[in-house]
Amino acid sequence: MQVFADTHLHLYPCFDLDQAFTGLLDRLQLESSKDKNNASAIYAAFLAERADCNFYERLVKNYDQPKQSKPLLSQFTVVTANEQSLLLQEKSSERRLTLFPGRQIISKEKIEVLGLCTSASFPENLPAAELVEQVQAKGGVPVLPWSPGKWFFKRGQIIDDLLHRFTGQDLLIGDVSLRPMGWPLPLLMRKARRLGYTIISGSDPLPFAGEEQLFGRYGSKITSTEGATTAESIETLFRSLLNDRAVAKSFGQRSTPLQLTRRLRSNASARKGAMVPHQHQSKKG
Repeated sequence: MQVFADTHLHLYPCFDLDQAFTGLLDRLQLESSKDKNNASAIYAAFLAERADCNFYERLVKNYDQPKQSKPLLSQFTVVTANEQSLLLQEKSSERRLTLFPGRQIISKEKIEVLGLCTSASFPENLPAAELVEQVQAKGGVPVLPWSPGKWFFKRGQIIDDLLHRFTGQDLLIGDVSLRPMGWPLPLLMRKARRLGYTIISGSDPLPFAGEEQLFGRYGSKITSTEGATTAESIETLFRSLLNDRAVAKSFGQRSTPLQLTRRLRSNASARKGAMVPHQHQSKKG
């Protein structure tokens, strides 16, 4: 089994989800076509939804109660759906994409922790180490994703402490398209690799319109180290990254320094614009 996946996806209200998933499949299919042994290629996406976003839950509801729920997708059919995974099929091509639920959680130290492969919810503002333990306790896969400015100085020391407190069997390390091209692998990511942590890759789109066009731009090819047919499911294969029974190889491209600057500026503008209505409301109150 070969899984081509974007392991760090956010879904936001400003996104065109049909366009997002079509583009994701296009990029995953293109990557798999470069591999001579792609006959068994499977396409997947691992969600890390923000606390105020529940698109996975809504897609499951679309499947369970089709007459009572407003469809989120027009170009895709939900083939199967439950709390563990959701299978989408593109109507025009019959290409399939498996989605897995997950959460992005912000720790007390303002460090991002992802809880992948779980529909559970998590409280924010807890110490990062406690969040990792909570994700484990609720059956999820904890991930520490790299983030601009959040792996340096004081927070960098916290990341370093986490790498020594846990092991590669406890959590994964996330690389993202926001890490500029041309940058060497960050020091802490190199240290994590030496300590036996597996690095997975994902696009990590920002919350403003147009970022959904980056779905699948950066991802991981996940394969079993025990043979092509040992994994019982995509999730089993993904979880095998924690015990070295699977390997992840990055594909795609990260942002150039100029692209990163533009993305961060657009994100800042979107956040500023979103704050304006609340400022008006507070003045009226």
